[in-house]
Amino acid sequence: MCPKVTTQYKSEVRERIIESAVECFAKTGFDRTRMDDIANLSDVSKGTLYLYFKSKEDLFYGICQSSLKKVKEQLTSMFITKENLVSDAERFYDYFQKGVNRSRNIVILEMSVEATRNPRLRKVLMQHQVNRHQVISEFIELQIRKGFARKDIDKDAIASGLIGLYEGLVLDKVTGTDDSTNKKAWSDTIRAIFA
Repeated sequence: MCPKVTTQYKSEVRERIIESAVECFAKTGFDRTRMDDIANLSDVSKGTLYLYFKSKEDLFYGICQSSLKKVKEQLTSMFITKENLVSDAERFYDYFQKGVNRSRNIVILEMSVEATRNPRLRKVLMQHQVNRHQVISEFIELQIRKGFARKDIDKDAIASGLIGLYEGLVLDKVTGTDDSTNKKAWSDTIRAIFA
């Protein structure tokens, strides 16, 4: 009789595969990474890997979902009082610049470029952008309802602007811009929007 595989075990294996994919994609690129490479690094059989993810594009979507889940968790735990809005925004920035490793930033940039040549990857990236925009837009709507932001702002435009700013700062960081400069740009923008 086979032992029962728990939901927690499946979740841990899935996350291990995702982290291995991040490492492989960051090191060798999307095109040159093979599913075998990811299976070996995550210490699972190729068959097991395919039970969780059918393709590299599927894996990239898993990376996107994992990142979005972390964003939601951070947004839920911060931005509780108006007085702490800017300091919470700085902590949010710090969390994602330190907690989300350099490899994830490189992978997102890699996938953005690769999506120009890969229609399946472009579809995954576009869906991720829609999902991410929705999460940020809902967060801004909540800040408006709490009185932390003006009622007359366009939450969708602000969401797009914040996402664009963050992505630009990620590009700056990957290419060597000093983190204190980026953090100031992030904090000053949040202050201008919400304070």
